[in-house]
Amino acid sequence: MLKTGFLLALFTLFGFLFFDDQSPALSPEDEFKTFQIADGYNVELVASEPLVQEPVFIKFDDKGRLWVVEMRAFMPDVEGTGEEAPTGRVVYLEDSNNDGQFDKKTIYADGLVLPRALQFYPDGVLISENIPLWFYEDTDGDGISDKRTLVDSTYGNRGLPEHSPNGLLMNKDNWLYNAKSSLRYRREGDHWITDTTEFRGQWGIAKDDFGRLFYNYNWSQLHTDLVPPNYLNRNPAYKATTGIDYGMNASRQVFPAGPTPAVNRGYIPGVLTDEGKLAEFTSACAPYIHREKEGWPADFLNNALVCEPAGNLIKRNKLVLEGNYLNAENAYPDFDFWTSTDMRFRPVFITSGPDGAIYIADMYRGINQHGAYLTDYLKEQTVKRGLDKTLHLGRIWRLTPKGFKGQKALHIQDQDPEKLVELLNHPAAYYRDISQRILLENSEKASIKALEKLATSTKAMPTARVNAIWILDHLSSLNAQLCLNLLEDKDPEVFSNALILLEKKALKNQTVQTQLEKALGKQTKKEVSDRRALQILLSSNAYSEKFAIDVVAKLIHEKGEDALLRDAALSALSGRELPLMKKLLTDPRWQEELSHQAIFLEQLAGIIFNRREPKETEGFLDLIDKTDAWPKTAMLQGARMQAMASEEEPINLDKKPAIFDEQLEIPLEALAAAYAWPGKPIEKKSEAKKKALDAAALKQFASGRQSFLTYCSGCHGANGKGVQRFAPPLAGSEWVLGDQSRLGLILLHGIEGPIDVKGKRYDEPEIQPVMPAHSGLSDGDLANILTYIRNEWGNDADPIGPRTIGRLRLTHQGKVVPWTPDELNEHVEKLNSKP
Repeated sequence: MLKTGFLLALFTLFGFLFFDDQSPALSPEDEFKTFQIADGYNVELVASEPLVQEPVFIKFDDKGRLWVVEMRAFMPDVEGTGEEAPTGRVVYLEDSNNDGQFDKKTIYADGLVLPRALQFYPDGVLISENIPLWFYEDTDGDGISDKRTLVDSTYGNRGLPEHSPNGLLMNKDNWLYNAKSSLRYRREGDHWITDTTEFRGQWGIAKDDFGRLFYNYNWSQLHTDLVPPNYLNRNPAYKATTGIDYGMNASRQVFPAGPTPAVNRGYIPGVLTDEGKLAEFTSACAPYIHREKEGWPADFLNNALVCEPAGNLIKRNKLVLEGNYLNAENAYPDFDFWTSTDMRFRPVFITSGPDGAIYIADMYRGINQHGAYLTDYLKEQTVKRGLDKTLHLGRIWRLTPKGFKGQKALHIQDQDPEKLVELLNHPAAYYRDISQRILLENSEKASIKALEKLATSTKAMPTARVNAIWILDHLSSLNAQLCLNLLEDKDPEVFSNALILLEKKALKNQTVQTQLEKALGKQTKKEVSDRRALQILLSSNAYSEKFAIDVVAKLIHEKGEDALLRDAALSALSGRELPLMKKLLTDPRWQEELSHQAIFLEQLAGIIFNRREPKETEGFLDLIDKTDAWPKTAMLQGARMQAMASEEEPINLDKKPAIFDEQLEIPLEALAAAYAWPGKPIEKKSEAKKKALDAAALKQFASGRQSFLTYCSGCHGANGKGVQRFAPPLAGSEWVLGDQSRLGLILLHGIEGPIDVKGKRYDEPEIQPVMPAHSGLSDGDLANILTYIRNEWGNDADPIGPRTIGRLRLTHQGKVVPWTPDELNEHVEKLNSKP
């Protein structure tokens, strides 16, 4: 058998001679014949060109019409000539004779430059263009827009289709969330409100029944938020490392039906298999979470479908919730759910319909990669196969299980307020979402009594009950007692959302706060589930200081090994860090040196340093001086880390802290340099290192410590000495101090088997058999971790930048299993021997 590298060289040299040179556009009927679909499911065509052309986004409105965003100017040729032409459109399709096929098309908005997404409102449609965000209206009722109003002139940032904001997904809080963006939008009357939020994803954004957001990046197929938006960024002195942009342990491997030579980096060894098929995701996009309660196999509920247009496929993942964490598993061991041998099959968006079926937008075109990132290799492959020919095609496919009986059609816009509330409990996601949107937007169509009845009904679906209380809150009609009663609910999602909505009421009303604390105090006396503990900690900013401190002390002691719970508590402390620290130092439960308790004290100390309040700082340093043993070390470590990365002027103190007269193992030069007191000359802070880190690397170092504590310390120990039965030491390890590429590849792909560190062989059961990949983390996070571990515990090595990780990620696509030590060493030796 030919080796992969040699075979790929032949591919490139001879232009994949054993593949058909031409990949002509097929009719919908012939394209259908190229599909390979998992057993038990059917696909049928419901629309095609000329009715639909180059669809990139689809969504059903409250009349059952399918709206399509057509990006008709996208990459007309391999140079992108004419891409700025205003030929994009937003259209809607109708099935006039109810035969299941769309047969009528209306152009709602024309003359658009690369449109990307839309969202409905009672009086118009919000549409994102290349850069601006517009609100379109049909003022004369003819079904065609005749007025538009600018909402945001900079929505699309740079305007590159692959790397510009998109999505406009409405969540239960009435905010619109976007992929590739750190902004969210909300309409209040005739005004549009813009707010900052966490940055998420690349192309496409979805939600589950309880408002968790899902998104992805071209190289990482599935990410989610484990906490509600904007919870973990509330403390300006602390940057959380978990909860948002959580990369699920989803397989990167894909299984195309046929060869895929025309992928952007097919010339890189490992990108294509021996058969010339894409080995792993390279253009993951448009995640979809299946939320249909009837008509589908039970094991399909809450599954995630992810589009991979470069591989001409859609992958199915089964989501598994364990405590507060979601992970993804392949639904099939060696298949992706829906694949095609047609290189023009380009699934780019997925939605659900009024009938409960799944609808897929197939852009059906040869060029899938934007010109800003199109390699010469892909240009050659595209032209050679004629993939740059035949534009303005497009198909919409309907996916159902065999024997599917669709939901009965309802004219939702004609429903009375009570019926709209009932539809929040409908088995079809379409009706739940549409009724929720109408009730949020139009208070005249809301029935307060019906919403309250639904919220307290134990026979209703939890998602319906959750949406009911959010709508009541938006209508300023949510009764605090109703939410207090829901804190006793058995469903953790109902409990959590009731607690979220009680926060602002407790902050404004002391009676509500007292009742809330009484209810939670009763629960926390017993064992609390991880899900409930998470929300109790996230909401602790709404409690009185004493109650909040007591709750945090108890729950972090019991469950603080979970970094997400630590982040939840730290995000909500609201300046209460020093009183909490004093409580912990005297709490009998906190006297034992437990790793997670030391980490938490270290994080508290870092927050206090970052806030830079002189009086608080003096109290903190005095507290350290009076503290001994491991708590003292943890507190000093936390402040020292932040001091090393700080470029601020020294904090002025009234006197020299006594701690700086002590002889300690931890070097305090950088920490001492961060303060000024009478009689102390201003000094430039420094740390004795063989290879000094510059300001940028010091910031990486400090950030890397926080990420290390989250992702690595559980196995390697916060002190880098390793943890018995988990992982070997990092301090002094030749694997850490050695070749940068080798170290980066370990984090990207993992490593398995026995490993020699500092002359000692580590094997199971002394360590785990496999260190998993951390490829779901960003290039920046990985670079920060590596820079930290290479310069802590006496280690002394050059920092590693994000570009190094990005290069390794790019050039090692297709590596989907962990390295063995010998394999990795041999590979790196070959890399370094290349000219």
